Amino acid sequence: MDPLKKGNLLKYAKNEYLGAMLAAKVARRLQAMHPDQRPDADAKVTSLALKLITDGEVTYEFTEPEEEVVEDLDDE
Repeated sequence: MDPLKKGNLLKYAKNEYLGAMLAAKVARRLQAMHPDQRPDADAKVTSLALKLITDGEVTYEFTEPEEEVVEDLDDE
């Protein structure tokens, strides 16, 4: 398997942290599959997850949490 370049991952993930979280989630799903059902039965799941992400084969939707309004306690 080709070495992963961080720039390739960042094309598909907003930042390094999100890329790592996405890779972990994809790897967990691959691990739950029978090896014969994976795109590459012999590859390690983490490497395969990163390859699928950098090849653009993984889609995801990320929504920002709504901001929490904090009331000023000095008004009491």
